This record gives sequence, C-alpha cells and structure tokens, in this order.
Amino acid sequence: MYLAKLRDITANELKTGVQDVVIAVPGWYTDIQRRALLDAASIAGLNPLRLINDTTATALGYGITKSDLPEAETPRHVVFVDMGHSTFSVAIVAFSKGQLTVKSTAYNPHLGGRDIDLALVRYFAEEFKGKYKIDVLSNPKATFRLIAGCEKLKKVLSANTEAPMNIENIMVDVDASSHLSRDKLEELIAGVLDRIPAVIHQALADSGLTLEQIDAVELVGGSTRIPAVRSGISQGFPGKVLFTTLNQDEAVARGATFACAQLSPVFRVRDFAIHDVQYYPIKVQWERSASDPDDDVELLVFPRGNGIPSTKVLSFYRKDPFEVEAVYAEPSVLPTGISPFISKFSAKEVPADPKGDLTLVKVKARLNLHGITSFESAYVEEIEEKEEMPAPMDVESAEPPPPPKKKRVVKKKEIPFVATSSSLDKKTIEALREQENQMHAADKLVMDTEVGSRPSSTQNV
Repeated sequence: MYLAKLRDITANELKTGVQDVVIAVPGWYTDIQRRALLDAASIAGLNPLRLINDTTATALGYGITKSDLPEAETPRHVVFVDMGHSTFSVAIVAFSKGQLTVKSTAYNPHLGGRDIDLALVRYFAEEFKGKYKIDVLSNPKATFRLIAGCEKLKKVLSANTEAPMNIENIMVDVDASSHLSRDKLEELIAGVLDRIPAVIHQALADSGLTLEQIDAVELVGGSTRIPAVRSGISQGFPGKVLFTTLNQDEAVARGATFACAQLSPVFRVRDFAIHDVQYYPIKVQWERSASDPDDDVELLVFPRGNGIPSTKVLSFYRKDPFEVEAVYAEPSVLPTGISPFISKFSAKEVPADPKGDLTLVKVKARLNLHGITSFESAYVEEIEEKEEMPAPMDVESAEPPPPPKKKRVVKKKEIPFVATSSSLDKKTIEALREQENQMHAADKLVMDTEVGSRPSSTQNV
C-alpha cells in the first residue's frame, strides 16, 4: 500500500504512469527483508530494477556528477556518515574516473534522531509529573503531543543555545511549558552520542585504510545537523573537516534516481560503474554424505565484503539426491527476530558415473544485484572426444598424412533441482496484486465521491 501510494504521488507529479523503480534500502537489510520488498513492489504493480543500499545510492549521487575524479591508481576515498531518524551508517567509498568502489560499511540500526527524541520525552515526562501532577506517558495522545514538541525543541536547539517548550492542552486541560538549554540536551543524550565512534571505527578497520588516506568526510541525514552529533562524528575523524556537499534529506533518493536512470532504456546517463559489497557473511551447509564420510558439512561462500553481484560454483561428489542450504554465517549479528535461513537447494536425481564412482555435481550460487542469494543451476560435466577434420593431403609428398587429432569437448548436462526461499510464488503475488487493485479502486471511488460532493466556492452554502 505504501509503495502504491508513492507510485500514485509520482504519477500525478509527472503526469504519466510509473512502473520501473530503484528502491534504496538500509545496507543491513537481510535476504528475507529484501525479498519481501521486491514482492511488495510487484504487488503494487511496480517493476523493481534494483534494490540499492542507501549508502551506495548516496555515493552514486555524489560521484556521478563529478568531472575531476582521479585515475584508478590513486582513488579518492570519501566517508559518508548518515544519521537519520532511526539508523546510523558509515560507508567508505573509493572514487575514480567513471566508477565507485565501496570499501566498507558499518551500521547501528538502532541509533538515530528518535533516540534523542526519546531522551527528551522521558526528561519532560518526569518534569511534568512533578510540576503538573500528570503522567504524560500513560496517555497515548499526550505522549504523541510531547514527542512532537520534543522534536521541534531539538531542531530549535540545533541553532540556539536555549529554547522554550510549550504544549497546549497536553492532557486534562493542562497547558505545559518549560525550557531547555543546549548543554542540558547534550547531557541528556550523552549515552546516545557515546555509541557513534564504534560504528566509525568499525568502518575504518574493515576498509583497511588509515585516517591519513581519507580525503573527505560527507554528512547526510537530518540528525547530523545537531551540533553534538557533529562533534561526536568529528571525534571519530580527528583533524578532518566535515562537509555537507549533498542535500542531507534527499541524498539517498537522488542517488537511487540516478541508478534507475542508468538501468532504464528511456534515459541516457553517463557511464558510472558501481562496485558494492555484501554486509553479512553467507555460508552453505549440508548433511554429510554416507558415500563420502570425510566430506565437510559447510563452506563460507560469500564472506563479509564480497563484491555484488557475484557467482560461485560449488562442487559436490554424490551418488544420491542431496540438499544444500544457504544461511547467514553469523546469526548473532542479524536484526532481532530474523531467521538465518536464506535458501534451500534440493537435487532430485544425480546421474550415475560410468565408472561407478561418485558423480561430480556443480551447483551455481549467485549473489545478485539486489543483494539476494539464490541457487541458479546444477549440472554435471560430460567430456566427449571429437576427431578434428584432417589436414588436406599434399599430393607431391610421399609421406602419409598424420592421424586426425582428437579434441576434448566439455558439455554441461543440467540436472533437475528445486530451490526454495522466503519469496512468494508467482500465483500468490498475482492474487495479492488483484486484491490490491480492488482496494485501490475502492479507495479511489471514495475519494472521487468526496471531491464531487464538496460545494464549490461560487455556491451559496
């Protein structure tokens, strides 16, 4: 419904239908979250060309318009620090002519402007309990009003050292008022600020770069306007100037727009290659084969920092049907409640080896442009020997022609398999799309009826 609403807003603005989209997602999104978003886009009647990591979209918007990028031998290393409403992310990107390469990313999915708002809400709720004898947090409507007031206060304190707090009729006919200084705000959010450096240090460590090799630090996200947040980021990059070259609120959307234009046949955009990386390490695991008791039972296929997209061919020696499962190698680092399961591969039959040995089965695993892992194909290789055409015989030569050479030809024979994942099947998506269309049509009818029943300004009312 959310994506359909965005589709309608865009279509009304552009006066044309909208179908092809690129959707930016947090880099810490897992396989199940990415698949769910692709399914949701399909149900909304959209064609998602790519899911792009938000920090990568920001980097694309920064680099694609620059004409002074260096050669690949001496890239320009830029750090993008993004603190929004709910998440904090750091990406280190190497730019050179016509391309960007993500060196590392680090995230805290639970660090953002709402944590600052929450600290203020708790402070004022406690103050009002003593001052007005009201428990704001016991009333949802009053809590909402306090949250809105705290968010406004936070913004005022970004430009002023003191600010008043006034909320009319917060609850039981009480008009609440107070004030706060910037120093008191920074005292209240000290615990939030203390969590900033760890993410920066993680990104630097994973990139393999030193602080001296960083050429620029760019800030995006509304919460980076808060002086205390900027100060916390500066501590992670001592001696570096913090830049705000990009639009802090629209940087991600702008980058996603460039990515969509690159993939769409309708627009011509300058060539700019994107080399992104995988955030979570992924392994495959399987049951040990009875015919090969010394076989391993797992293999790290896509380590953290593996390039996107990427394809790996896995080799298995088997006689009987077998199963392989792709899972996240470190479940403890996944978002709370997310299953480590990604996809399952089941080979239904394994052709017998002519010599009676184990058959070498090759399984192709792919980490695609969306950051989604899947099993693409399974096959065995058959070697055939073909005779090459003999060379023409020299009539004048008395020597007999050499025997024809034999050429080895490797042929791939696909074997049947079933792959399962968290994605919805096509039949379910079609049914849900039909339901969504019906609900959308019903909503539109209600809106059109309301508009038609409104009196015009020229009528006597």
